[in-house]
Amino acid sequence: MCLRLCLRRWWEMRSPDQDEPSWPDLPTAAQAQQLSQWLAGPRSRALRRAAIGHRRHVLEVGAGHCVVTSELARRSLGQVTALDRRADVLANCTTPEVSCVAGDAQQLPFADASFDLIFFQNTLLWIADSEAAIAESWRVLQSGGVLVALEPDYGGMMEYPDWGMRELWISGLSQAGADPLVGRKLPGLCEAAALETWVELVHIPQPAQAEALSLLDDLPLTDKQCEIAQNVQNCLASAEGQWPIFLHVPYFLVVATKP
Repeated sequence: MCLRLCLRRWWEMRSPDQDEPSWPDLPTAAQAQQLSQWLAGPRSRALRRAAIGHRRHVLEVGAGHCVVTSELARRSLGQVTALDRRADVLANCTTPEVSCVAGDAQQLPFADASFDLIFFQNTLLWIADSEAAIAESWRVLQSGGVLVALEPDYGGMMEYPDWGMRELWISGLSQAGADPLVGRKLPGLCEAAALETWVELVHIPQPAQAEALSLLDDLPLTDKQCEIAQNVQNCLASAEGQWPIFLHVPYFLVVATKP
């Protein structure tokens, strides 16, 4: 893994025929697919609890590469709308029954009561004003509609051995404009928005994987942090997914209903 201290510097030095880089709030398609696979079990439980099989108007906020969009379309009864700030990324969506809309989660371009399910996954982490995003979700939800969110909380990260990765992630994400503690805030934000809220602290028990550290590539890390991350990745690669090395980021799974 080559950790970049500054994405802009890398972008300026790249040759014209190279692929588009990932950005801190938009991982590559391969990384997004891997994240989606890791969260498949919790996501399925949340969507079942939200009765997705009966939902006819579904909004996915922060759809990005649309790696979850086809699942939402397959499991729901009606129309799925994929929203992201970047229209160029949404152009890659190949699911025919999906409508793609470029827009901001803090100012949703939809009428009141337009949807009966709104889905977030690793999205509120990158929204500057998550309270505004939840309030906007309440506005466009129908009565009886459900907000489903799967968001991380790096403040609860566990690691063994202790390399200082928790502090590294929190620092890098904060510098990049993210909220690394968003998970623990979601239940209170949903309740404050008058949503009836159910919460599960998700556990994904599996050996640490070196691929997960590729998400650090676009964060503004110091030389020392890059060195730490490189050493950890080397250790993970040599361990080949065995349990003696443990890295775990807890996820908050929230299912919140509008009365």
